[in-house]
Amino acid sequence: MAGRIFVAVLFSMTLSSMADEANLSRIAVIPIFSNAIEDYDTQELKTVAEGVFLQSGRFEVVDVSSHTDYQGAPDDQNLRLQAIAADFSIDMFMLLDVSSPHTDVSHGSTDSIFVTRNTSIDVTGRFYTSEGSLLGSVREKKYSGSLLSSTSVDIEDLARQGIILVVQRSLNEIFPYEFTFTVSEGSLFTIPIGADGGIEKGMVFSVVALSQGVPRSAEEYRQLSSHGILQIMNSTDNSSRGRLIAGRMVEGARVAAVENSTPGILALSYAGLPTEVVPGDNLTGDEAETSRLLNQVAFTGGTCKWGLSLAGTLFSGVMSRMSSIGIRGEIGTRLPLVSPALALRAGVGFEACYLTQNTRSDSISASANTATIAGTASVNLEWMFSSRFGVHTGGVGRFGSSADNWNVTDWRGYNRDAHPGELYYAEIKQPPISFSAGLTYMIY
Repeated sequence: MAGRIFVAVLFSMTLSSMADEANLSRIAVIPIFSNAIEDYDTQELKTVAEGVFLQSGRFEVVDVSSHTDYQGAPDDQNLRLQAIAADFSIDMFMLLDVSSPHTDVSHGSTDSIFVTRNTSIDVTGRFYTSEGSLLGSVREKKYSGSLLSSTSVDIEDLARQGIILVVQRSLNEIFPYEFTFTVSEGSLFTIPIGADGGIEKGMVFSVVALSQGVPRSAEEYRQLSSHGILQIMNSTDNSSRGRLIAGRMVEGARVAAVENSTPGILALSYAGLPTEVVPGDNLTGDEAETSRLLNQVAFTGGTCKWGLSLAGTLFSGVMSRMSSIGIRGEIGTRLPLVSPALALRAGVGFEACYLTQNTRSDSISASANTATIAGTASVNLEWMFSSRFGVHTGGVGRFGSSADNWNVTDWRGYNRDAHPGELYYAEIKQPPISFSAGLTYMIY
């Protein structure tokens, strides 16, 4: 109880300090779910939503629970919102709805004594103007995961998680942050708004030039071409520094920046991998060679912000009598070399690959298969020759298992290890280092 009182006092102090920010939009959160007594603490869930809005630095949160129209029938909602807005000077409302928990029960197989339960709730935020007009809505579903019947579920914690997601999505989808600034000289641009104005390190903005009338010189025409994607690299209380991810900025241009979701990058690449092989028994001629070229095509999707980088790759390779398919996941960093056109991406991760090859015996299945796993480290150089298209080249180092344990199915339908005399490749050793090149496309 003492902890809740402390949180309430701290929250009230925060509300008072935020009231001094005259240029912030005023928002009120109104819970409208009817099952509050049975499942939830209404005030606590309302406080969670208000806390996320406050933390963003963009809103002044107003408590309107004392108003006579705070609760009422849905059919007079617009009139009630207009009355509250007039009395408390509210700019916008969030109507918060949390559903009753729904539990799916699974008894497993017929001979299983275990019972599992998966509980879910829906959290919806509907956002209105002071006139009662709908701005938009955001909905999230939260699951407890499959739990044994003896395990209790914290319903309020699920609701809190859902509310945080709804408010965070609304800040990006319904209330994107917007500001204007004049482009400064250099690769890092000075922005006269900082943490006190809601700007945080890592935020991404779409930038476009503002027209200030009919251009009177060639330089003003050049300034109107300013556009792109900007990322905040550091922020103090009153100012920030941003760097371009894509596009171009002309010094002296007046531009508008609107918050954007994280840009992504897609890449299609080719690699020719010199691969060492151990031939099967009693092979001659070309089939007895110990070196092959594996042709591999890869499709990669990754984040494109500066700093922490996540990427996933799906790849497929072929060589004579053998094919493979695999996945690779990586985490690392993306560093600007010549912003925004040239970047270096480095990462580490894992790789899993499934391989199949033809067999030489009529008494077993037509193909043998195996799988390999490896740890990876990669370095890639990316060059964007336009605002969206580019090329990349780099290398991947691997450390892991080789393909030396092949499985086949015999004529009786039993799985077993293949013998070297039944295979074209008794072992395939992936190269420790491979190089690739390809095309990239930026999404924003």
